[in-house]
Formats: sequence, C-alpha cells, structure tokens
Amino acid sequence: MSFREKHLWISIVVTLGVWGGYFWQLIQRVMGGDLGGPDLADDMGDRFISCLVVSVVVEIILTAIATWTTRKAEREARDEREILASLKASHVALMALIALVISLSCAAWVVSWLQPALGVERAFDITHGNAWVLLSNILLASVIVAEMIRAGLTLALLRRLR
Repeated sequence: MSFREKHLWISIVVTLGVWGGYFWQLIQRVMGGDLGGPDLADDMGDRFISCLVVSVVVEIILTAIATWTTRKAEREARDEREILASLKASHVALMALIALVISLSCAAWVVSWLQPALGVERAFDITHGNAWVLLSNILLASVIVAEMIRAGLTLALLRRLR
C-alpha cells in the first residue's frame, strides 16, 4: 500500500471514529429533547473542541507511523495517476458539498416560509442559540461527508488506475 493510500485510510478511520461519535452524541441530545435546553451549545462546543484536538493528534501520530513504515522514495514519488485520482475525487466532493449546502439553504427557506403560512409559531422546542448550534452542525456534517467522499473516491480511483 502506498503512503498516500495509508494516509487516506488514516483520514477515513479517524474521521469516522471521532466525528461519528460526536454526531452520535448530538443526535442523542436532539432526540432527547435538549434543543430547548440551555446547555446544548456549551456541551457540544466543548465536544467539538475535544474532537478537533483528538482528530489532529491521532492523525499526526498515525501519519508519523505511516511515514516511518514507508520507504522515502515511495513517500516522495507522486505519479500522474495519483494526481488524476485526487483531482477527480476532489471535484466530485466539491459538487457534493455544493449540493448539500444548497439543499440545506433550500430546506431552511422552505421551513421559514411554511411556518407562518401554516400558522405554526415554532416547529420545534428550540432556543435561538440552539438553532444556530443545529445549523452549524448540519454544515459541519456536510463538510465531513464531502471529505469522506473525497478520501473514499480517491482510494477507489487509485486502486482502479493501478
């Protein structure tokens, strides 16, 4: 396995592990009715910082191990196939991110338009601050999904092009 493949696997595993746990906790809190509570923003903010630090530290450690276990010539060599795979995967991931953000914007607009039209004052028991927490986490999830698409597609293309 090439160094770049090792690095992509590291990124996928760490992202799924750390951020999967983060979003699992967020979903549990939302399903438990914490959107109307005062502590959601602080708790999820603390978890976000913790997950960010853990992601960076674990990726640095695992990338260092991958570096030490890969020959120097293999680490430095980058052929056209790797560049092509990275570019194709990045393009697909960017299009997915754009689609996710536009979908989120449309959904927010539809909800804001339908609530007054249907005479609904508030669709959820949610504080103003927690609404921003929920929105920012949906955007974060969109970025993470796009990154997983990029890493996974790059791996698939690298294997197909070899």
